[in-house]
Amino acid sequence: MNRTSKTVIEVVAAIQMLDLDPIKLKLMDPEEGQGWSREYVDRMEVAYKRFLTLLVKFPDETIAPTKDVDKFWHGHILDTLKYAEDCQKVFGYFLHHFPYFGMRGEEDAANLRAAAERMHAIYKQEFGEALPCAAAWCMADMPAVGADSAWCMAEKPSSAWCMADRPAVGVDSAWCMADNRARAGLNVTVRPTLAQVN
Repeated sequence: MNRTSKTVIEVVAAIQMLDLDPIKLKLMDPEEGQGWSREYVDRMEVAYKRFLTLLVKFPDETIAPTKDVDKFWHGHILDTLKYAEDCQKVFGYFLHHFPYFGMRGEEDAANLRAAAERMHAIYKQEFGEALPCAAAWCMADMPAVGADSAWCMAEKPSSAWCMADRPAVGVDSAWCMADNRARAGLNVTVRPTLAQVN
């Protein structure tokens, strides 16, 4: 992470002042965005700002956002002009995003899991509550990890099942058996393959 001449307090205050309404508008769109509800996108805005805050307050930690916080970050990045201006205004430098973390073999996948677990722990320590979203990831596209491997990033480790052997469900689907109030029950998410990211 780059260093800035601003104090942590100044950067955190600037993060809180970010106008993310355009990003939220697009994320609520069912065709162009994620189709999120107003309530859910508001919760993800808070979680995204908190993620940015943790990056600033814990610069020597490797932490990873949840899947939906990452989607919010992607939405912000896609507004390239706004993202570049926001980064300069808030951090004093461009905050880069590395989209391949966890996809480069077994050790990298383990590092991603550890970073996600650390994110959850730091988030709870810093903000007094768990992250607002649980995610299940299927590792079917990562032979080094194992075709049936899946992991769930809830507040506490929970069961997750990979659906790679069930074509009707979807090769990259994973089911997380964590309590997820935002989606009322099972959280089915998809982990993109490296080919889809390129």
